[in-house]
Amino acid sequence: MAVESKKLAIYKKDERKIQWKTVVAIGMIHVVALFAFREDLFSYSGLAVGIFMYFIAGMFGVTICYHRLLTHRSFRTYKWMEYFLTFCACQALEAGPIEWTAMHRIHHKEADEEPDPHSPLVNFLWAHAGWLFYDMPGAHTYSQYSRFAKDLSRDPIQRFLNRYFYLAYAFTAVVIYISGELYGGLGLSWLIWGVFVRTVFLWHATWLVNSATHLWGYRNYNTDEDSTNNWLVALISFGEGWHNNHHADQRSAAHGQRWFEFDISYVVIKCLEKLGLVWDVVLPSKRVIAKRIDIMVDDEALRLADELAKDALLQNSFEFSTQTDPTMPVEVKQMSSMSEAFDALMSAASRANEHARKAFVKADTFKKEKISDHPEDLETKKIFETAKDIAFASVEQAKYAYAESLEFASQVKTFYLDAADNSREELSDFEKRGKFITEHTYNSLARITVEVTRIFQGIGRPVITSAI
Repeated sequence: MAVESKKLAIYKKDERKIQWKTVVAIGMIHVVALFAFREDLFSYSGLAVGIFMYFIAGMFGVTICYHRLLTHRSFRTYKWMEYFLTFCACQALEAGPIEWTAMHRIHHKEADEEPDPHSPLVNFLWAHAGWLFYDMPGAHTYSQYSRFAKDLSRDPIQRFLNRYFYLAYAFTAVVIYISGELYGGLGLSWLIWGVFVRTVFLWHATWLVNSATHLWGYRNYNTDEDSTNNWLVALISFGEGWHNNHHADQRSAAHGQRWFEFDISYVVIKCLEKLGLVWDVVLPSKRVIAKRIDIMVDDEALRLADELAKDALLQNSFEFSTQTDPTMPVEVKQMSSMSEAFDALMSAASRANEHARKAFVKADTFKKEKISDHPEDLETKKIFETAKDIAFASVEQAKYAYAESLEFASQVKTFYLDAADNSREELSDFEKRGKFITEHTYNSLARITVEVTRIFQGIGRPVITSAI
């Protein structure tokens, strides 16, 4: 059982306003779902529709799409497949794709700190559902929360689904009702069980990930928040209950790690990979696994894990549309020649290293000032937070510049492949130098990220720390 080390206040409580539309909608759906207790509204076919839709909306929609694909980019897929999975996620009626993604990224950024949208360190009910009934200061309107999901906000179809997700839910509800009527006059039974009952059950299963898995369970990793692994939540949420594993390695498509941590969503993702519908599935980091509490490793094992990670980076860094962080969509100009692409690569790598250096200088200055011993007074805490924000802002700028360097490296690779028969020796030299620069930039940025995170331990964290 996780130790509750502190209590939190509701973030900016005085600035929050009740969202009456949300209160009424969630309340009414719960009330309608109670009609399931009427015997005349029960049917085995309606129950089957409810179970089927629970898998469609819960596993394919919320877990695989909203969480592992859109939020953490744990795998890649075709655009049509992404839109189909997003439509499935809209059936959960948990918010549109951009808002859901933004809130979850904020959760990872500030996990179990005061700005966390749904930390149970406030109280269980707040984390479970209470936070939904109030707006989130700084992330309530579209213009506010979309900055945490820039990659999605630039997609017109995702913007449309984000705005009208409830219409997708209503459309499916009408189809289910009509289908039930045509099947045998069971439209109302199918509607109650296939729409309202499964919606309520899915809501609470999802909410338990926010509440229960930060309070009760066991931990594989000593993360800097209170996440746990909870088998019951994992069972009803398609693997999401292995939450401590997820917080330790956010981009991994697999949340279960030990033999008994069954993760059906990851099994489905691997099946989709075999069918050619998804690719670039992110596997658990060997270096992260080496830090598991139940595993004893020596320095040599960690060194080998680092080398494997480096090799994986170099293999993937020349793929098209490479991104190091899903919060930062990268679009770079298409260069007209290998020489121009290489110069752009050099420039981006240089900027990445410069931003990383600034982050380290700020963090090192902060450390020397010796004000990092968990200050209590508000003035010192403000200095603390400002220093953290500046340092992490530089880290994120460095990540973005590094991502740009990988995009230009992919252009270099493309030119190399297109002209492989001409000037082979010169082209090979470009490729080797490009690999060396991106590897050097990665190593520098990885060290800086770890150091800055260590200095500001417990004060905050980048949006997706495992991306580097």
